[in-house]
Amino acid sequence: MIASIAWKNIWRNKTRSLVVIIATILGLIGGTFAGAFMFGMIEQRLGAAVDKEVSHIQVHHPSYPENNEIGFAIVNPDSTCRVIAEMEGVKAVSGRTKIMGMIASANSSGGVQIYGINPEEEKKVTSLYQAIPDSCGTYFKTGNKNQIVLGQKLAEKLKVRVRSKIVLRFLDSTGNIVEAAFKISGIYNTYNDMFDDKTVFIRKSDLSVLLGAPAPVHEIAVYLSEPDNYENIQAKIKARFPGLLVQNWKEISPELALIVDVVDQMIYIFLGIILLALAFGIINTMLMAVLERTKELGMLMSIGMNRARVFRMIMLETIWLTTTGGILGMIFSYILIAVFNHTGIDLSIVGRGMEALGYESVVYPSIDLTYYFVLSFMILLTGILSSIYPARKALKIQPAEAIKME
Repeated sequence: MIASIAWKNIWRNKTRSLVVIIATILGLIGGTFAGAFMFGMIEQRLGAAVDKEVSHIQVHHPSYPENNEIGFAIVNPDSTCRVIAEMEGVKAVSGRTKIMGMIASANSSGGVQIYGINPEEEKKVTSLYQAIPDSCGTYFKTGNKNQIVLGQKLAEKLKVRVRSKIVLRFLDSTGNIVEAAFKISGIYNTYNDMFDDKTVFIRKSDLSVLLGAPAPVHEIAVYLSEPDNYENIQAKIKARFPGLLVQNWKEISPELALIVDVVDQMIYIFLGIILLALAFGIINTMLMAVLERTKELGMLMSIGMNRARVFRMIMLETIWLTTTGGILGMIFSYILIAVFNHTGIDLSIVGRGMEALGYESVVYPSIDLTYYFVLSFMILLTGILSSIYPARKALKIQPAEAIKME
């Protein structure tokens, strides 16, 4: 009965109630969409980093990350890769040689990180081969020796294109300079200028010929079929190979992990501020409603409606008002995010700046469904807290005095 009366009461002044409901809807749409936009950017960056750059887990010699010297290689890499690949939750592994070197063309030169890889194994742990446009070559041609795949940013700096020749220089394990000419097989674009400008890939077999010995393995990239279980799988690898350094993507890219954690918390803080601002508007609206109905509330009390029921009625009016706007706001937010998640938001006008930071120029907003459950709780809590002061104000009404009011 009280709930039904409270629902009818909020529509006695439709204009005022609609203003509050619309303000709640717009506030939630703005906050939720802003959060979805940030989540979309982070998810794309995280997906690109894992799929094209770092993988879920990496295994190194303990001294290699600090020194990056060719001598700090993994002992028995083939058997290590085989054991890791057989672990539950592991989808694929790939052993890589990593050497710092110089790259030079007829026009320019610069320092690069050289990866010696087995292309077929690498395709299982990275989607980099899919980042090569049709007009920019292929991910290593079968049978051809001394091929190299490099990033678009580096190609622009060197002023080279597919089938151009470049020269690589690096030091072998004895400190001697190794130099060789390579032909560009493909040019990739990961939308991360920092990665594209400093990373090149060659076949491990070609590197072995240049070194005069099997190319050492400095890094084992591990791609998981159960990405959310990376900590447990990391612990298993550590237990099996205690002499090796085993790191997950958060430890390899702490700056990316920090962004993910900060954005996850920031969205709730942002929405909390919006709901707090809306709460003051709701309190003001309900105070006006109580003051306008002072005589009415006094009459209800005088004919036997106890103060507990009056308190409950005002609280329910406030909660109905808040939750109506909140539910509609979440519905419209969900629809809006779903539409833009399908079409994307094209930010090509600032694309170069975004790519310099590692982000794609087309953003697909997205947000986890659990967010809506948390938001529902926040909206309900806002309604309850906003109702307390107007309801207490109603309890202070004296029936005898209220009835005499004009």
